[in-house]
Amino acid sequence: PVLMQSATLALCKCMCISKSFCEKHLSLLFSVLAKAPNDDQDLRANIVVALGDLAFRFPNELEPYTPKIYACLRDKSIRVRRHTLMVLTHLILNDMVKVKGQVCEIALCLQDNESTIRDMARLLFHELSKRTNSPIYNLLPDIVSQLSQLDLKQEVFREIMQFLLSFIKKDRQNEMLLEKLVLRFPKCTTINQKADLAYCIAQLKVNEKGIKCLNDNFKLYKDALFDEDVLKNFMSFIAKAKKNATKPETKQTLQELEEKFTECAAAGMENVNASKKAARAKKRAARRVARKKVEWDESEEEENAEASDPEPQEFEEVDEENRPANAQPVKSERSSTTKRRSGRSRSAALTA
Repeated sequence: PVLMQSATLALCKCMCISKSFCEKHLSLLFSVLAKAPNDDQDLRANIVVALGDLAFRFPNELEPYTPKIYACLRDKSIRVRRHTLMVLTHLILNDMVKVKGQVCEIALCLQDNESTIRDMARLLFHELSKRTNSPIYNLLPDIVSQLSQLDLKQEVFREIMQFLLSFIKKDRQNEMLLEKLVLRFPKCTTINQKADLAYCIAQLKVNEKGIKCLNDNFKLYKDALFDEDVLKNFMSFIAKAKKNATKPETKQTLQELEEKFTECAAAGMENVNASKKAARAKKRAARRVARKKVEWDESEEEENAEASDPEPQEFEEVDEENRPANAQPVKSERSSTTKRRSGRSRSAALTA
């Protein structure tokens, strides 16, 4: 292991000198990183640090390999994850690496088991929130989409989103983000993804334009209101809006929207129950068909077994007219018995 670590460090130092040498051996360096032994965390940590130096020296050459650097945030070793996050934080804050696309990996660090990694991830997002171009606002739709597709626990997802949504303070950003989240409902494939979107909507600040957006795009999410969690989050949004509503028109819109939520939730629940009932009936029918098929197969086997048994031989009646001359007559047991009886009767008559 020591020889491999020394050789890798020597390779990385040579790569920092020459651009062509770096470009030629980048694939080799990442192969060493991927195939490094699990117990050799020093080697992986050293390679990650060296990749940070190479990214500063030759950013264009390292850009295609950026996802592989982000992948180190999922390493089993705490030391490797910490080094990776330090390197990425340094590169992102100095605009050497584009944060869009893999930012979901950094968001997951907010729930890491190691406290230093969690604090470092929080620090990164705090620094990003101070920038004038609002990077967190621009990254949030992708973060929501990517996190909802992972098999995360509900509380993990919601703690991450609660922290990130707290940086959205401007009314215009709230309105635009609300519209983007609502437009994502038709693209969701599971009810859990829709529940995640509803939770994010419930965390946003409420204003008249946001209420109008929910009312105008009601058809996009009405089919998800049967779910208790989705309905709860939308009702939370309505309750928060009622507290801040001052105009009679806004209050009337909120009242109508709440009624539509309740009606669609009841209708959707009826449809879900009917679908479940139909699915159960279909399963019962399938089981009946399977039983009938087994019975038919058994009956066919019995018929085939009877057909394969040899039939008892039957004696043909002899045609007396067409019998050949040299053929011996077939004497039946019954005729011989009759003759014996007739002989006994004649002897008895003579005796008498």
